Amino acid sequence: MRSRPLDLKTAFALTIKEIRKEKKLSQEQVANRCFCQTVIIGRLETAQREPKISTIFKIANALEVSPDYLVKKVEEKLKSAPQE
Repeated sequence: MRSRPLDLKTAFALTIKEIRKEKKLSQEQVANRCFCQTVIIGRLETAQREPKISTIFKIANALEVSPDYLVKKVEEKLKSAPQE
């Protein structure tokens, strides 16, 4: 079975989930820091929702990383993913 190429939304989802777990934060803690509902974080982490730019900044702040760090991690994940 062939792996599907990673899309941007999925790469973002995987990245924020990884960083959140590295920081030992729950989805609820991240949501509280972002002033949003836990379900929003869950949808972002499962690639059911695409983040707005303002949300990327809020999540980066909640995870105590810079927005450019977050974007670079997503980019690295996309580059390392299998290509079609």
